[in-house]
Amino acid sequence: MSVHLMLPPVPVPKLIHPWTRGWNPLLTTWPTALVSAAFNAADTAYYTPLWVPTLCVARRLFWANGSTVSGAYNVDVGIYADSGGKPGNRLVSTGLTAQGTALQLQFVDTTDTVVTPGLWWLAITCSSTSATFYRYDVEAYTAFDTVVGLEQASASPLPATATPVEGAQTQPAIYTVGFATTASP
Repeated sequence: MSVHLMLPPVPVPKLIHPWTRGWNPLLTTWPTALVSAAFNAADTAYYTPLWVPTLCVARRLFWANGSTVSGAYNVDVGIYADSGGKPGNRLVSTGLTAQGTALQLQFVDTTDTVVTPGLWWLAITCSSTSATFYRYDVEAYTAFDTVVGLEQASASPLPATATPVEGAQTQPAIYTVGFATTASP
């Protein structure tokens, strides 16, 4: 006689981002300082890998606004498919969106998009270095150099196909961006 255990499915969090605990084996050390800081370079896209272990649906994309925001600053956040360890084709993005309220997560409704298990890339670009966002500055974490070192100049709005290069960021950062699996909080 054999016994079969029925394990519950892996719960899907409401918010998925690079630091979702247990979801991103690429990021095994956790920076301690989440800071509000200026965007590194205007109209440059910054790409961060995201490991997704289970099927989910991205219903809204989000970013975390810092202490200095303006409706004149345009932001675009997106999800890219992996292409040989780098971002490839864009799956979905917010399109250029005016930055909203300071010190808040800003959500943008998008077409419901299925995200299958595997490696994906999150991207953010902004039109101004005066805009601030919450991010983890990772210059002290040398293991992250290759993780956060992909960027693309002149990428506003986010391109349909990414062509990133290893970045020359003086302050490598992982921006607080991601997607929500719910249509509203």
